[in-house]
Amino acid sequence: MQDRVCYFSKDDLSLGHYLGMAEKRIQEVSKGDMPTDIEGIIELWHIKRMFENDCRLLKWDDKEYQTLKKQTSEYNKIIANFFNTLNPKTIKNEFELLEWGYKKSFWEIIDAYKLYKLLEPETLREILTENINYVHEVLECQGIVEKFKSIIREVLINNVNCVHILLEKYVAKQDLQGEKKIYLPSNLTIEDKEQMLINYLESDEPNINYVRLISQIKDCNQIKISPKTRLMADRLAQKLNDELMSSPTTIKTNWSVGIQFLDDEKNEPIELNIDEKGVPTYIYSIPYIKKCGNIRRVTNCISLFGWLNNHRMLNLINKRSEVDTMETLLIDKGKDAYPTYMVFSQKNRLSLYQLYGYRNALNTINSSYEGELKQFYEQYLKEVYDYPGLSINLPKDDDSAPNKCLIICPVLDAIIKQYNAFVVDGEIDKELIRLSKPLKVEQGKSILINKYYEIAEDNDDVKSVLYGLFGEGNSLLAYVEPFKNKNYHSLIDLLVNEEKVLYSNYHAYQKPHLDFLIKQGVIGVNSDGYVFIADPSMVSVLKSLWEYEACSYWHFGETERKTIDEMYAKGWLVKDNHLLSKPERDFFSYYLDNMKFTNGKAYRNHYLHGDTLSVDDINAHSVAYITFLELLTILLLKIEDDLWLARKAKTLQGEGKII
Repeated sequence: MQDRVCYFSKDDLSLGHYLGMAEKRIQEVSKGDMPTDIEGIIELWHIKRMFENDCRLLKWDDKEYQTLKKQTSEYNKIIANFFNTLNPKTIKNEFELLEWGYKKSFWEIIDAYKLYKLLEPETLREILTENINYVHEVLECQGIVEKFKSIIREVLINNVNCVHILLEKYVAKQDLQGEKKIYLPSNLTIEDKEQMLINYLESDEPNINYVRLISQIKDCNQIKISPKTRLMADRLAQKLNDELMSSPTTIKTNWSVGIQFLDDEKNEPIELNIDEKGVPTYIYSIPYIKKCGNIRRVTNCISLFGWLNNHRMLNLINKRSEVDTMETLLIDKGKDAYPTYMVFSQKNRLSLYQLYGYRNALNTINSSYEGELKQFYEQYLKEVYDYPGLSINLPKDDDSAPNKCLIICPVLDAIIKQYNAFVVDGEIDKELIRLSKPLKVEQGKSILINKYYEIAEDNDDVKSVLYGLFGEGNSLLAYVEPFKNKNYHSLIDLLVNEEKVLYSNYHAYQKPHLDFLIKQGVIGVNSDGYVFIADPSMVSVLKSLWEYEACSYWHFGETERKTIDEMYAKGWLVKDNHLLSKPERDFFSYYLDNMKFTNGKAYRNHYLHGDTLSVDDINAHSVAYITFLELLTILLLKIEDDLWLARKAKTLQGEGKII
């Protein structure tokens, strides 16, 4: 398609190149050089869509742009008239001769101008049966789907590989911006959909990723699967995984890490050793721990283990900045599944190892981790912040692992219920607490009305800025002479490390994306033509939004808070007044229940609702208990942070409503 204009989206890096081509085509058509073949006509469709979406080159002034746009507005009649001359008997041949980039547009044009007479039912059946990719393209055209619903239903049911369409619509996570909605025929019933899934599970060569997605389906009004079908998917996924791991063609990688707590005065509080195989060993000093008071023994989970950053944002969440692009392509994650990618799994396993070793280390100095947590909540928070927390009951060391889980599980919700009462009423009334409805950790509120600022989901500008600066998918903005061989992963990575990035070295197709960032005031071009970070405070805020999907307002300095206020005023951000940020709430939800995520650990369900793990599986209960301790620690640290920030905000703003 090198000699034809193609419009993919406003954010596509090829847009600038194709806009230049479009300008020439518009001028040719205005002079009477009208296209005479179907590809030439479809090219006009692409040009028209560019201007409908307000795409323009910076070199065009408003008059030039409006003139070009007006000329393209006449293309509707040209396109419709040409397609009306096509012969339904030969339409299949016309379609097959199209370049791949224009085949999708063929269906869009028929749908947009309601030219359904061009499609004979048998012709449509032949096209869709021969290539499953065309089925997906047709399903993006609502009118065609409903007009030919009987044929399309038949094709979907008869081709087991069409199951990926169901999974894309109902299960798969949509990672790309601007992905088009797909429509299913109205006569495709819930029973039809489940049968399609069953047919796929019983097919000769099911794909393990699709099978895993089937097991992650969340029942709704549009799709439901029986427990029997779900169990079939679970068992098949395990069978396929076992076969994959035992195959001689499978390349396996091992992740190893060492944890040591040493009673040696010579050791620093934390040391990191990496052996000749690259295996890291974290070494922690017991003498240092022995010298720590209660507050330090709890906050060691920050200073030694790094569970939270200096803004008290949780590092253990899944971060998109830690997910490799190849991993997202190879491993399908359902939209209702928590994204447990490799780095997330590794750092959460590490945190459990750290806490397991830490508890044992405290036992050697006649302390207990549970006792430290109890003292932190009941005494420290009261002494320092005048927080009147009620007494909590934590397990004893000689309790069995299942009983420890049964004891600690309700403590999490009890603490958040107390803290929420304190936020709302300024006190904790024991009788009122007893009469109040249950409250999940994820529902707990902050004292601060503007505790967090998060990305406004309906604002494309802030998303484009984030992806432009930090997204590895936009690494083409980091691919510029003379730094191409340095393999910078993002534009911000390039600008932080290089001072002499010339704007003039960028290609025409890259410049519209740079110009957008310049217009937003994030980057600039100095008098020497070098690209630079124009607003470091905005980049600091955006970095937090990229990594943590939120920023903790009162942890920032005055300059950054002013920047956040401006971003909020522009509609880029929304306020959140929960104790936990949204990604942190998702983290807790993943471990505690399966209400939101179909792959959740559901520990709350297991131990509060009687759906317990096997009593004999002591290891599973032990892992669950360490996880509960970890969640409790995080919760207490977030409460302490909230109290500290509220005090800071009052100091800065004076007494009154904290906003």
